[in-house]
Amino acid sequence: MGGGEAMPGFPHPNPLTSYWQLPPHRIAHHRTTADLPNSTTWDYVIIGSGITGAAVAYKLLTRDRALKVLMLEARTAASAASGRNGGHVRAGWHLNFAKYADAFGEDAALAFERFEAENVADMAAFVREHGVDCDFRDVQTADVFTTPEAWDEALAVVRKREEVVRRRPGAGGPFVERRVWEGEAAQERVGLPSAVGVVTYPAHTQNPYRLVCRMLELGLERGLNLQTNTMALKVAPLEAGEDKNMAKWQVVTDRGTVQTQKVVLATNAYTNALHTKLKQTGFLVPGRSQVSAIRPGSRMAHHPVMNRMSVALNDIGNGDYFMVRDADLPGAGDVLYGGGRSVSKSLHTVDDSVLNDKVVAHLQHAGRQAFGPETWGHEGESVRDWGGITCYTPDTFPLVGEDTSSATQRGLWLSVGMNGHGMGLAFRCAEALVEMMTNGAAPEWLPEPFRLERVWDKETVHLSSLKAWVTV
Repeated sequence: MGGGEAMPGFPHPNPLTSYWQLPPHRIAHHRTTADLPNSTTWDYVIIGSGITGAAVAYKLLTRDRALKVLMLEARTAASAASGRNGGHVRAGWHLNFAKYADAFGEDAALAFERFEAENVADMAAFVREHGVDCDFRDVQTADVFTTPEAWDEALAVVRKREEVVRRRPGAGGPFVERRVWEGEAAQERVGLPSAVGVVTYPAHTQNPYRLVCRMLELGLERGLNLQTNTMALKVAPLEAGEDKNMAKWQVVTDRGTVQTQKVVLATNAYTNALHTKLKQTGFLVPGRSQVSAIRPGSRMAHHPVMNRMSVALNDIGNGDYFMVRDADLPGAGDVLYGGGRSVSKSLHTVDDSVLNDKVVAHLQHAGRQAFGPETWGHEGESVRDWGGITCYTPDTFPLVGEDTSSATQRGLWLSVGMNGHGMGLAFRCAEALVEMMTNGAAPEWLPEPFRLERVWDKETVHLSSLKAWVTV
């Protein structure tokens, strides 16, 4: 995947290959035109080919196929976090409800829960409408707690949410239907002898790499020009009169310079490298998250979690999580186990060419620890270890909108900072961004705390202590 030295803040040219990227997709090295099309003034230049960039391109060109849309990808298609995550599609942040309500108000907490639920539903609808071959499965997902203290805290959040919904009928929804299990019922539900309490609800698992690559293909069918292995090095506004075609921005790449009316940064953890002013705020913090694919223990063949279930171990490993590949899929029975933040938090890095050995060791042995040696049996072999670069904000919400910090920044649009929860947020964020760019206003359903302007707002609420479930 490319070569050369890694520049600070930019994607590493030689990332590790994730479980999902074998084999590489047919558009991995796609270039719609052999040369970078620098004689065209583009309506949109999208930087980044992950779930955000792919969704923005697809949604723009589905609305208007006459648009001239160029996408620049530094490496191969979908080679960043979207092609590297743990394979979950779930509305997993319901346990932040109380903190969101306290910090931003009940309306914002309800709006977020509705947004997350609709994002998951929209993703499922997209897969089914287009017959996307991405191993998409309906599963039951479980938030598991193994200590009475953690379970009491979780129950308090569940009860508060229920009370708000009862008191304010019609204020939220649609909501994901969740069930609470305690004691022996919880243990039987997930087969974890250490479980004190469990919350279950419908969710999905998938191959995220193939989903995003198919989304890119649908964009290509509608007129997208995709240029992989093309590193965007600088984004700068053009001065008035500098361009005959009334372009407002230029994007300098390692293959030449292109001009455009609007720039979309779908760059998530790499945004700081292209947006110096945003970098100076310290608002976006990149970090490396890791996943291991392992063979299950020798006694796990008929265990409940092997039957279309995904699990978040909320108080183990500071939020470990896993899912199991179905019997009819390649890698049948493989356990994809992610997390390990209790061992090490690899923050302030964009290097996905290496792994933290302590995290690797934790992930490879965590299954036996979580289920217990008697339940797990002898450990199976390690299949593959990989990492992805995720991006965090102090309030746990993404940044969505136009940069209005100065007149020269108009026409620069962002949807970044997914906090490791891109499959739960990014598709709907892309829809909101497209509505803003085409209609001139944010849709009513976009939660107010997502607004980009808050980066420069001194009153911004910092909730960096939230233990939101990380899904890469």
